[in-house]
Formats: sequence, structure tokens, C-alpha cells
Amino acid sequence: MHSKLGKNFALKLISVIIAIILWLIAIREQNPEISRSYDNVPIKIVNEDKFKEKGLTLVYDIPSGVSISVKGRTRDLEKIDIEQLEGAIDLSEINEPGEYRLFVDIKGLPSGVTLRRKPEIIVKTDYLVHKDVVVTPDVIVKEAKGYLAFPYRLKPSNAVRVSGPENLIKRIYRATVSLEISDVSSTVEYSLPVLLLDEDGRMIESKYININPRYVIITVPVYPLKVLPVKPNIAGVPNENYEIEGIEVYPQEVTVSGDKSILDKMDSIGTQVMDIKGATADVKQTLKLQKYEGVTIAPSSPSEVEVVVRIREKNIQRSLTIYNIQMINVPENSEVELEPTRAEIVLGGPATIINSVDENSIKAYVDLANISRGEHRLKVMADIPPGTELIEIKPAEVTVNVK
Repeated sequence: MHSKLGKNFALKLISVIIAIILWLIAIREQNPEISRSYDNVPIKIVNEDKFKEKGLTLVYDIPSGVSISVKGRTRDLEKIDIEQLEGAIDLSEINEPGEYRLFVDIKGLPSGVTLRRKPEIIVKTDYLVHKDVVVTPDVIVKEAKGYLAFPYRLKPSNAVRVSGPENLIKRIYRATVSLEISDVSSTVEYSLPVLLLDEDGRMIESKYININPRYVIITVPVYPLKVLPVKPNIAGVPNENYEIEGIEVYPQEVTVSGDKSILDKMDSIGTQVMDIKGATADVKQTLKLQKYEGVTIAPSSPSEVEVVVRIREKNIQRSLTIYNIQMINVPENSEVELEPTRAEIVLGGPATIINSVDENSIKAYVDLANISRGEHRLKVMADIPPGTELIEIKPAEVTVNVK
């Protein structure tokens, strides 16, 4: 009886084991182990501060995402929340510049789900350096007709400080901002991003290059043009015997530019002082144009003009009294009375000559040739020095009584 009972127990145990195996097989078939892939799993950097404390920086940005392949039971895989998946790379173990292959730790996988293979990314690191770079803008400003664009101004500075990977910073040849506008009739101001270029004009870009300031303000003043006559600033007077005959200016007009409120008040433009004190001949000088605050000479016009002051000798008149009017061709054996016996001679001519004339150089006379006895009115005549002109004799006639 005991033998029969033992035999039955063994059969029952085997049956249970078989049943369990069959159940497990059935369960496995309903919840099999499978693989799935996920793309663009975002990546973040950890321990970046420790990395930077070593004077290091990344050269280029890391990929924004990574692809992963996972395996697990169907029901476990269904627990994956894509929004919770995140990759992380640790920079704390990097101690010097170079290229490194780093494993990406994936967080957010539920229990029972494992990576088929841990993803990797390549990062390039370099020393962090600084450099000051002058900003040389590429500016093309075409003014509207009747306007002039002045040199640009940069704010807050015409240089920027750049910092970043040594390999990239060394390649920086210049910094620039770019501006091209046309038909401009007023001052323009733009805030523009600073661009970094290598010696061949290729742009150098990296998330890990810092530019300070990142933007600069460029101002291009644009003002109206105005044509003004040149008015020479003449000081002093010529020698007393000379006078100004005329003033010539070459060019006679110049074009200026400036704020309209200033130009509206200007009707001419002056020059530096030209002194003609005591001049006895033409005076010729090249004079700089006078400077006015807020006004600029246009590039098409010179900043200097040639001025000629024409000087000529004065023509003056002078009156001299001749106290003894002479008589010529007096008839023989006659007495002659003259009334009056003196005359006033008015001469004209160059001042230097007229001022050198005296009474002794002038002969006033009447001609008695062919005159008869009696009282006559005769014209007074005069011999005057060369270079002079007889303007008037007063009286023009005298009374002659021939006895």
C-alpha cells in the first residue's frame, strides 16, 4: 500500500512540474523579450563646472540627442516614458585638451529594461583662452542725393574680448559687423552682432566662443549738403598810396555738410586771416577754410582756397598854388599888367607821383603872341610833370592889359 502511495505522489509531482513549465511557456509566449530603439534622446553635461575649473572648454557643441537600443519584456518596455529618457556625459575625468570618446549614461529606463549597448559620443576639448580683437566693420552706406554720410562710430567700443577654445581663438583674424544700406537721408543707428573671421574671411563659430560685447551699436551720421560762397578774411590795409582793386578766390564756392539747423544759418564760409598791411603789390596766399562746429567740408571740395588780393596805386588829385603866372611872347616895347597873378593848378595821377610834385615843378603861363594893345582875356596854361594829368586851372582865364 505504501509503495502504491509513493508512486502516486511521484506522478503528481511530475504532473505539477510539467504544468508549471507549460504555464511559464504560455506566459513567455504572451510576454516575450524584445528590443526597441529610440532616437534623439536628449543629452546633458554633468560636472561641467569642475571641467572649467581646470581651464578647459569644449571646442564644439555636443550632439543634441543620441539613439539607443533597449531590450526587455514587452510589458516592461511598455512602461517606458519617452519624455523621461535622458542621456548624460560626465566631463570631470577630462584633465587636458584632446579628443575623447565618452559613454552616455541613460536615465529613465524602467526596471527590467536594459541597454543593448551603451551609446558613445566624441568630444573635443581645449584650453580656455582670451583675446582682444579690433572690430573693423564692413559698412556700405549710399546717401540720397544732396546728402553726405560721415565716418561711422561704434559703441560701446571698437574692440571686443573673445574667449574660448585656444585652437579657435588663435584662428581669429578680425572681428566685424556688416551693414549695407542705400538712399539714406538721415543719421542711421543699428545694433549688430559681432562676427569673427579667419584670415581667409571664413566665419569662426562655436557655442563655446564668448564675445563681449556680443552686439555693438554702429552709428552713421548722414547730413544734408550745402554750397556756400567763400568769403576771405582780409586784415589790414595797403600802403597809404595804394588800394584794393579786387579780390579773387579759387574756387569761389565749396560744398559743406552738417546739421540742417546749422547750415540754414550760414550764407558763406570764411577763411583764415590774410594780412595785407602795407601792401604795394598783389598779395597771393593759400588759406585754410574756417572751421565751424558741426560743419564738415565735403570730400568733393578742398579744405584750402587760393586768394589773390589785387593791389593798385591810388589815383589822387592835388591842388597846388602857383603864385607867379608867367607871360611868354610879350610884345616888345610894351607894358603888360596881369590880373590875377596867381593860379590854382589841380593835378591828377598816381599817388606816388602826385605826392612828389611841388610848385617848382609846375609852370603856369599865358601866351601873349600876336596880342594887340588893350585889355584881353587869355587862357591860363600850364606845363606839368610827366605822369600827371591836368584836371583844372583856377581861374581858367586871366585879364591881360597891354599898354
